[in-house]
Amino acid sequence: MSTPNNTVQITSLPDLAQILPYLLGHYPDDSIALHAPGPDFLDGPTMTCPLPEDITEWQATAEHAARQFVAYAHDRRHDPAQGIVIYLCREPRPGQSPEETAALLAPVGTWLTNEFAELRATVLRTIGLVANRWWAYECDIDGCCEGEPLPSPDDPTSVAAQMTRLGRTPGPRTRDIIKEFQATADPSFLKDLHIAALRFNSRCATNAGRDATLMTTLNQIDAAMSRFRDGATILSRPLITQLIVGLQDDAAVEAGMAHAEDGNLPHARRLWAYLARHCAEPFEPESVPILTLFAFVAWRQGDLIAARLALRDAITTDPDYELATGIHLGINDGEDPREWLASAREGSTHRATYLQHAVQVASEYSPTDTNVARYREALDVATVSYLPQDLTDDQKILARHNTADIIDGALTDFRNGRPQLMDEIAARIIVDLQDRETRDAALSIGEENDLPYERQLWGYLARRCVPPHTDKAPPLLTLLGWVAWRQDDTVTAAHAFADALDIDPSYDLARFLLDGIHTECDPAALLAAFRDAAARFAASRADLDTL
Repeated sequence: MSTPNNTVQITSLPDLAQILPYLLGHYPDDSIALHAPGPDFLDGPTMTCPLPEDITEWQATAEHAARQFVAYAHDRRHDPAQGIVIYLCREPRPGQSPEETAALLAPVGTWLTNEFAELRATVLRTIGLVANRWWAYECDIDGCCEGEPLPSPDDPTSVAAQMTRLGRTPGPRTRDIIKEFQATADPSFLKDLHIAALRFNSRCATNAGRDATLMTTLNQIDAAMSRFRDGATILSRPLITQLIVGLQDDAAVEAGMAHAEDGNLPHARRLWAYLARHCAEPFEPESVPILTLFAFVAWRQGDLIAARLALRDAITTDPDYELATGIHLGINDGEDPREWLASAREGSTHRATYLQHAVQVASEYSPTDTNVARYREALDVATVSYLPQDLTDDQKILARHNTADIIDGALTDFRNGRPQLMDEIAARIIVDLQDRETRDAALSIGEENDLPYERQLWGYLARRCVPPHTDKAPPLLTLLGWVAWRQDDTVTAAHAFADALDIDPSYDLARFLLDGIHTECDPAALLAAFRDAAARFAASRADLDTL
């Protein structure tokens, strides 16, 4: 067998063993490698598949690899019945000899051969490569083709010498390539990453929180890219942890892909590899989007080997991560990564525009990091002190009117230019509004000149619903949304109702009002109904004197 114009002669089993890293472009440590030679041998499809560390998984791995390769060959319009060369590569483990390792690999060749036979594919040779020595498993002569050293590059007839004369070098080993993005454990960092993940999840408890967090992540990606363009090689620990958890959002990954412009490629590659190296166990799942970004940049650079290896790790960790599998298929199908880049840039631009608007809208009622401890403590106390428990119906009516009076007093303060409440008063109103009849009594029914103060009050109280009291926000968001709707601000109203439902999907009033906006219901009809209900509530005050 030979390459075009007989420039490289492959005339022996040693040649067949030595050609592998030239054939693949790298040496596949601890892997199955499959090649279906074309007319010039080097032509034809190739595929690698990592061998798991657990040898009990090898049979299933081999059979799956055979099925995948046959399908892949057919997709490339190559008939695997014309022949397949199997390479089995593994380095001896501590205390294990090369001969023992080669013996472990032998059944893998048998499983592959049997599966290929079922698929009507023919195996030409099965070569074992262990510790720079080769085995030919089809040879049944004792002592023959067992552990022979690979030909010396000094031998002018060797494949290595022929390739050197052509100016070609063997590709690097897998283990050396993956060092670029392979994680190393740092217990203190992993502790910080765990804390960052908890904070991230807490901030993303609502749509508004997710939008605000995503906006922060996009700004952090831009900042990190700028620093790496300026020659930085490290980032602060808080920024690293926030980037890793922030990139769990698909929209942030899309924004990361948009940085794969020609001039940014080396810097983006260093950044994604740097972040991936921080995702050690038990945070391998967090590495998946980052490895995918690394792979996309490597694809853009034409480094298909590094791209495939990063994708291999990503897909092994999360087989359902669609972006990784999509890019993997795109590489195999010869797609142009610039089309992916254009799509990512377009999507990222549209999303940034939406986010700027959404974050601006939600800033009216979304909690911030200011005074969190104070707000939490006040709500902790109020939750214990004021939630009605074992009250009679008459006592509940009295409690609702008391809350209505407190709300009226708060609105008076806001009208008079004092838009702040004592912590205990604000917390009590928030807790009391968890009673739906109290909330209904607080629905806006007044004159239009009161609407700005009502909206200001509900936004002020909603911003105080900090974790773990986020679940108390739906009444405030619903009250604010109704006021906004009365002001013809259906954008803010719809956002507020949707965020209330995001916290509590069963919050019926928010659902009812949001449906009203979607169906273009006239709020005047609702206002009339709410005013009737308010009149009935006011009339119940006359009964309080008898309590």
